[in-house]
Amino acid sequence: MPKQSNLRRLRCRYHISLGEMEAVSGFSNQYISCAELGKIRATPQLTGKMDTAIELLIAKRKQELLLLETDFLKCRGRLLETAEESEHE
Repeated sequence: MPKQSNLRRLRCRYHISLGEMEAVSGFSNQYISCAELGKIRATPQLTGKMDTAIELLIAKRKQELLLLETDFLKCRGRLLETAEESEHE
């Protein structure tokens, strides 16, 4: 079995799509895939940009989880009741 890059391992483990990586890194999903597969040389600049992309995704997901927690606490114990209209929808 071929070895996986750390980036691919993290993407698979945490359900990060190539599309998400594309959106935060500025590289096409094809370019990222080639880098993961070792078809593109891992320069210090590329490695730094991938580090930054993952850091941005972590920050985004933290914010989304905080919003989920806030919304959940508002309807805790009433999850199966009809939802009230909200400005988020």
